[in-house]
Amino acid sequence: MPTLRFQLGKIPVAIAPSFLIVAVVFGLMGALEGNPAILVAWIAIVFVSVLLHELGHATMGLAFGLEPRIELHGLGGTTSWSSARPLSTGRRILISLAGPGAGFVLAAIVYFALGPGVFPATPLGTFAYDNLLWVNFAWGLANLAPMLPLDGGNVMMQALNALTGGRGERPARYVSIGVAALAVPAGLLLFSNWWAAFLALSFVGMNVRGLRDLAAREHDATMRPALDQARAALRANDGARVLALARPVALGAQGAATRAEALQLVAFGFLLEGRVPDADAAVAALPTDFTVDPALIELRSRFAR
Repeated sequence: MPTLRFQLGKIPVAIAPSFLIVAVVFGLMGALEGNPAILVAWIAIVFVSVLLHELGHATMGLAFGLEPRIELHGLGGTTSWSSARPLSTGRRILISLAGPGAGFVLAAIVYFALGPGVFPATPLGTFAYDNLLWVNFAWGLANLAPMLPLDGGNVMMQALNALTGGRGERPARYVSIGVAALAVPAGLLLFSNWWAAFLALSFVGMNVRGLRDLAAREHDATMRPALDQARAALRANDGARVLALARPVALGAQGAATRAEALQLVAFGFLLEGRVPDADAAVAALPTDFTVDPALIELRSRFAR
């Protein structure tokens, strides 16, 4: 099943097959009395509600000059940005709150403006009314829990960043691990909800990995001056100095991005020294998703002529 892609104004939207699969599985497990119409209604409610949530983030980001894109997947939805732009803490928090806020607005419209009387007095009508409220209000409240990667966790991290001068990620991840660890037994024992427990457990893993990635970024930041000097040596066509500066970084970097950058400089250095096989080995060690500098490709092609 291919990913479905379409455009909502300036916002590209992608719907992964896993989103529909999880929605169907939840519908089938939700005691829908074997009614296909109710299953279809459930899928439609989840789709509209999750998309509306992400559109809340996206439209707020658009208002602040960002270029959003939305993906719906098995764990819900994600709004990301095609280009980075510096934003104040307040604007970052507003973007995070705009997602659940959009759901709260829809729930308020359903409850206060429409009311149960607007929906047909049938099992399908009752189901649609109840679940429009549940998905948009209850899920929105859960999303505000202080736990990354939920919106409440992002708000917490931005607030901690403001209080600590940009060092809020580590305490935010520790808090997230603690809250998620408590949510696992709560989901199973208090609410008998294995999916909530599974999500909480996955959030524990995400934040543990996030702490490792943060440590790698902090470690690699100390190597940035060496890479900057290696680039200066490259501009001077000093291959030996490029290698002297970049090789230790390639060997010692803990993050994939820093290691890839250093490996590419190593390849440049080897080519400047005429050591083509060594340069090819450095390029072969680059991650498959790393975009090689066209200048490196051009320099390597000179040795094939």
